[in-house]
Amino acid sequence: MLLERLTPAERAVYVLREAFAYSHREIAGVLDVSEANSRQLYGRAVRRVAARTPRFVPRPEQQRGLVESFIAAAREGDVAGLEKLLADDVTWWGDGGGRITAARRPIEGREKVLRFLAGAAERFLVGIELEAAEVNGWTALVAYLGGELMAVASFDVRDGVIADVWVVVNPDKLTFVRRQLEAVGPR
Repeated sequence: MLLERLTPAERAVYVLREAFAYSHREIAGVLDVSEANSRQLYGRAVRRVAARTPRFVPRPEQQRGLVESFIAAAREGDVAGLEKLLADDVTWWGDGGGRITAARRPIEGREKVLRFLAGAAERFLVGIELEAAEVNGWTALVAYLGGELMAVASFDVRDGVIADVWVVVNPDKLTFVRRQLEAVGPR
């Protein structure tokens, strides 16, 4: 029952690490992920198992509504609106793959995430178009600059608020998402 709290990728990393003592390098080879991604998945799995609360899957319309509200608040610079959408213990995860600037460590807590977003907005949101789109079966935030996909943010919802945000700016990973979005049709 503990493993039901994990996503399939988290479960695979957790079992390989805990039951078979695989290194993150070995896990990366088996699952075709980076070592850094293996570490992130393992850390997330350990926290979820320790939290003793089941992973909550929101209704699709609730997920889409939260993402659209997040986008609207981000566009308008509405800090109070963003604050209402984020859990007290929200965690922001960045994945630049070592090629693009991203948060190097998870940012934990609503206040820290809001400060990070305020700083990032000043530096990076000029000219960026934010939209909601289906990515890997869930509503996500996609960011475009001049028509080019620049980032994807996925959200984990718990108790009606955003508990985790995973932002991918790694160009290698965005290639897959770009193909997925193009298959759906033009924006």
